[in-house]
Amino acid sequence: MKFIIKPVFVAWSTLVSQLPFQIFFTVWAGGFFGGIFQQFLMKEIQLPITPFVFIGGLAFILFPLVIFVLKKLNYQKTEYRFFDAHLEFEEGFFTINKKVVKYLDIKEATLREGILQRVNGLGTIYLGTLTTGSAPFANPFSALGFGNTSASGITIKDIANPNQEYERIREIIDSVKNKSS
Repeated sequence: MKFIIKPVFVAWSTLVSQLPFQIFFTVWAGGFFGGIFQQFLMKEIQLPITPFVFIGGLAFILFPLVIFVLKKLNYQKTEYRFFDAHLEFEEGFFTINKKVVKYLDIKEATLREGILQRVNGLGTIYLGTLTTGSAPFANPFSALGFGNTSASGITIKDIANPNQEYERIREIIDSVKNKSS
């Protein structure tokens, strides 16, 4: 094994990045479940606030808490292992994903540094292959830090020193391809 890369979990960045989802689910849960509560149970139970505010408030607190814990557990189990001829990827807490990609099969290496990642000195490297499948961004849960694998490559998310790691990965891929030519 040449080296291992693990993603870096940043608490405040996790909370900020899921804020649009948090607001959506707060309003949705307050309206949907608050409406059901008011329609069917309001006669038996009296609350000092409206069901919309009560259930929306619960969703506002619970949603980020659940996402925070799950993403932290997921990142603790995620690891990218680089060998001489291939890369092995393993992630997951509830659902375990494993994947092996040969360097010869990699057709594209892309470095992406989002604004929250740049603030924390992190980045994402996408290694694409010719296999058919969906892009890594087609997974709606990837925004929350879940579902790193895609059918057409590997997304190495939230890694420290992204420029150095990108160059190190490119050097390995290039050296393997030069040896095979």
